[in-house]
Amino acid sequence: PKMEEVLKYVTSHLEEELSVDLLAKRFFISRYYLMHRFKDVTGYTVHQYISQKRLLRAGELIRQGVPVMKAAEQAGFSDYSTFYRAFKQEYQISPKEFVLRLKENAYQDASIPRRLRDRLEKGCKAQRHSGQ
Repeated sequence: PKMEEVLKYVTSHLEEELSVDLLAKRFFISRYYLMHRFKDVTGYTVHQYISQKRLLRAGELIRQGVPVMKAAEQAGFSDYSTFYRAFKQEYQISPKEFVLRLKENAYQDASIPRRLRDRLEKGCKAQRHSGQ
């Protein structure tokens, strides 16, 4: 399959369980091929890509007023502690602090995930230019 199909599938199924094994079975390819091809095309491991897409989705939901725990769940995080650690590691603030800053209008323009969004878009553009 083209990696574009895998990327679309991941994006449209973030709230579900996603793993290398599940994706490999879904697209009838070996997990080895999927892992290496995915990294070549996107610059990310499958796990990194899924986690960052989920963080972006959770951030969008939080900015829309969805409570943090509900946003984490809807973005596909299986438990809050996993979400919290990933969020804090990526943005250097806690989800609660993010909400407080949103309320203060400090991040009205969604500046926290901008560098992450830019990296993901760059990876997808590189993938499109490679014809895969």
